Amino acid sequence: MQSMRFSVFDVIRRTRKGNFLNQIDHLIDWKPIEAAINPHHSPKSDATGRPAYPGLLLFKMLPVGVWHGGLSDEAVEDRANANLYVMRFLNLFFEDEVPDHSVLSLI
Repeated sequence: MQSMRFSVFDVIRRTRKGNFLNQIDHLIDWKPIEAAINPHHSPKSDATGRPAYPGLLLFKMLPVGVWHGGLSDEAVEDRANANLYVMRFLNLFFEDEVPDHSVLSLI
């Protein structure tokens, strides 16, 4: 069993279960969406050799921008870095790197 990182516990502890993004995350079965994305987005690494961001993560960042009033790519990046609810929805934690706006501009 994988040990729980402290930040996972901390993000979960600090967010309400009834939050909109949490409700959406539990209502949608992401597996079929991920399966549809993967054949079109399956790089193992980016141009610099770092592990590529998962396609589902990049996909989920798009509705975050829409649901928060049509945010720019830069604003979505900022939300993903600063908002615990967005972080939890994207399955990101404090030590995870958030895709920057230039990555979002490519999708």
